[in-house]
Amino acid sequence: MARPRRILRISFNPVVLTLSVALGVWLGFIAISLSAYLGYQFYMADSETPVAQVFTPPPAPPQPAPTPPSTGEERLQKYEERYNATQRADNERLERLEEQRRLNDAKCQFWTEQYRNAPTEKAKRNMVQECG
Repeated sequence: MARPRRILRISFNPVVLTLSVALGVWLGFIAISLSAYLGYQFYMADSETPVAQVFTPPPAPPQPAPTPPSTGEERLQKYEERYNATQRADNERLERLEEQRRLNDAKCQFWTEQYRNAPTEKAKRNMVQECG
């Protein structure tokens, strides 16, 4: 015996469908907003302490021991000594760099090699002239 097939009748009403979708969207929006608000309130409930209690300023740097008062002339003399020492160090560094540049020059290396291979007066003169 074969059973007769049931027929499912679906009615399509555009107004009811549109209102159902709109209601679903609004309820979803309200649910998400409410969840976000409650989550924010829950998160911020733990951090109600003022910033002043959370943030501790770094310790003050130690103050240098007071030096005995010196005269302006002594300070000027110390300054000039430090300045002159710095100038001498800079000059020595520049001289070393210049000497390295001269010794690494192709002409200097050529005449140095010539003087090593055949030590003549001309090769020596040219080596001294190019290498300084």
